[in-house]
This record gives sequence, structure tokens and C-alpha cells, in this order.
Amino acid sequence: MLKHPLQFLASRIFLWFWLVILATVAGTLLIARGLPEHTEIRRLPPPMQHQLQHAARLFSDAESLPDLLQRLERRRQGRWLLVDPQQQQVLNPAGLPRNYDQHWLTELADLEQPRLLRHSNLYLAGPVAITLDGRTLTLYQQRQGPEQPWWQLSALPQSILLLSLFLVSAIASLLLAVSITRPLRELLHSYQSFAAGDLTQRSSRLAKRRDELGSLGRGFNAMAERISQLVLAQQRLLRDVSHELRTPLTRAQLALALEERQQQGQQLPRLQQELEQVDALLNELLTYSRLHSGHYPSSPEWLDPAELMLQLIERCQLEADSKQQQIQLQSITGLRLLADQRLLLRALENILRNAIKYSPAASTIHCQLKQQSAQLCIRICDQGPGVPADALTAIFTPFYRLSDSRTPDSGGFGLGLAIAAESIRHQGGQLAASLKQPQGLCMELRFPEPLITTADTPKESPNAGA
Repeated sequence: MLKHPLQFLASRIFLWFWLVILATVAGTLLIARGLPEHTEIRRLPPPMQHQLQHAARLFSDAESLPDLLQRLERRRQGRWLLVDPQQQQVLNPAGLPRNYDQHWLTELADLEQPRLLRHSNLYLAGPVAITLDGRTLTLYQQRQGPEQPWWQLSALPQSILLLSLFLVSAIASLLLAVSITRPLRELLHSYQSFAAGDLTQRSSRLAKRRDELGSLGRGFNAMAERISQLVLAQQRLLRDVSHELRTPLTRAQLALALEERQQQGQQLPRLQQELEQVDALLNELLTYSRLHSGHYPSSPEWLDPAELMLQLIERCQLEADSKQQQIQLQSITGLRLLADQRLLLRALENILRNAIKYSPAASTIHCQLKQQSAQLCIRICDQGPGVPADALTAIFTPFYRLSDSRTPDSGGFGLGLAIAAESIRHQGGQLAASLKQPQGLCMELRFPEPLITTADTPKESPNAGA
């Protein structure tokens, strides 16, 4: 279906700017044409007056009026004007300038005081009296200044000037309309491709601009990048969930088949264990989904982070003792943190139990609580094998496992750190991982200044350990 040209944005922009430019130019021309040109009259300098009188004497011996007109014509066409002062009539009108005004002769009619009239590039000097056949006539010398160059608009004929302005304004308006609508067409193409399923589509050229259209292109790219990440994460999450559920469900089906054969109830505990594992995985997925979407119910309250760390160490001490490990705490007192105790304790417990699990026997796990750069910082470092440097961010994604020591055989679903990171983010904090030298992994929780108040002067507390 063909569209009307005015339905296109480029056509409307072009027509609007073109009409505005034409109206402006036409108004300017009308005003300029209506204004009278400036005419200047001043006293004729004596040297020019003598020169004018000397030149007029060359025509004083003319025998008749036709003879005088022929001599004026031969002298130089258009250089002299012969006027009858009684009739105020120009006797050689062929020599009149194009922009001649009848009032000029009236202004220059004083024989006793010749003057010089200047109008644009025309100079008219006089009068000088000359007697012919008993009549007194007056001569005026006309001089033409240099013509204005061709590139001066005032030197062009009005028709050519209007046509030139018409073409220039049309080209300028067309270029302006195209420069605005071309990036919009590029953005439309990117949008349509992205909507059709091409998640890699980006508006690269538009994003390089430094104007509002460039901001629009960069905004589209950021939106497309975020959407593609969410879609890919959702696809990966569904794939990982399917993989995680397949194993316990397969074992449960096997247990059911064996129970049908044996009918002695020996497989029921195993079946219950597999179903509990599926239920635990679904609970973890539900928790992560609620935290990630920001719909997890929380009850923030003012907590003492130092006391919370002592409770956490006491809760995990039994596991550390089984591996002859020590947990050392270095903290400061007097800080208060506005957070949900259940979420924060769960995140810290998951991190600390991971540190105990992956640290070797008879090693030391260092916990530190401090205030740094107006932020609350909780740091837990182990002496385990660590992770590759390129996996320091990926370990917080759901179902992420490493191919070395941290494998599925070590237990868990790969959701612990993902839930911990979302729990901290849900409360306005950040969780980051870093490598420890010579070996080990450090987890650092940071909470911003608005969530911290100082109850008293911070001071070092003795190490707590076992």
C-alpha cells in the first residue's frame, strides 16, 4: 500500500523547513526592495570643480543643439547629461543611469554652488552652464563606480536571485530532513531485527553520534544488551534446571521400578531422599527468583554486625573442628547495620561454609569486619584452591561450577553464591570475589554509607577463633 508523501517524517520535516526558509527569504527581499537606497550630496571639491569647468569648455563652441548632442555622444556615451533648466528636461535621455531619480537635478540645480551626488556606485557632478543659440543649458558629468562582483546578491537580477535562493533552500532543507530521518531508519531496522529474534542486533553507527540521536542509539544498545543477557540467562537457567532435575527424577523412577518388583519397601527411603533433593532444589530456585526480581519479603532492622559474625562462627564451628580448621575474626565494635537478619545471616553462612568446605585440613579461615571509605566491609578469606581469574564474576551465576576442585561431587546445586549475591544486592550491598596470595579465595561484602550508623567509637576487638 502506497503512503502519501506527507505521511513520512522526512517529507514533513523537509516541507516545514523549506517553507520557513522561503517565507524568511521572501520577507527579507520584500523589505530590502522596499527600502530606498541611500543618496549622499556634498559640496564639490575645488579641484573637481575646476576639472568639470575645463571639460565643459570643450563643448562651448558647438554650433547647434544637434551638434552638441553628437559631440557629447562621441565624447563618451553616458558620461555627460545635457539639461534644459527652464523645462527641467534631460535633452539626451539615452545617457540616463538605470536608477535615475528626477529629484536629483532639482537638488543639483544651483549654478553658483556645484555639488557632488553619490548614489550606490553612481557619481553625478554639476551643474556647469553652457550657452547655445541664446539658451542657457546645464551640463552634468556622470561617473560610474566599479560594478559589484557577481557573487554579491544585490548585483543579481531579482528573478535569478529568487531562483537561486529557491534551489539553495530546497537542497538545505532536504539535507537536514535526511540527516534527521536516516539514523531513525537505522534504529527502526535494528528494532525490527531485534524483535524478529536477532538478539545480536545493535545500532552501531547511530550510537557513535554525539547528539540526542546518539543518546537514543546508545540507549537502544544498552536495552538490547540487557534483554539479550536476560533471555540468555533464562535459557541457561531452564537448561540447568532441567539438567539438575533429571538426575534425581531418574533415580526416583529407578527406585519406583525396583519397589514395584521387590514390593518390600526397601527403596522407599531412597525415593524419599531423591524427592527431598528435588524439593530443596525447587526451594532454592524459588528463593533466587524472588530475590532476583526484587519481590522477596524482607524485614530490615538495625543489627550489630560484629555480634552477627560471632553467632555465625559459633554456628559453623562444628564443621571447622571436624577438619581441624581455625576461624579467626578481626572486627570493630560500635557499628549498626540496617538489614534483614535472616537474609544477611544466610548469605554469610553460605560463604563461610564454602570456605570451610574448600579449605584444606588444619588451615585458617580469616574473617574481617571493618569500616572503609564510609562503607561497612565484611571479608572472608580461605586457603583453598581458589578459582580462575576469569571466573571471579561467573561464580555468582546460577548453576555455575568449576571443572577442578569445586565440582558437583562436592555437593550443592550451584545456587549458593548466586543466592548470597542476590541477598546482599536486595539489601543495597555488593558481593565481590578476589584471589588471595599465595592461594585462596576472598569474598567481600560492602554496604553503602546510608545503611551505617556509628553507635560509639570503633575499636579493635580480640580475635575469636577455635
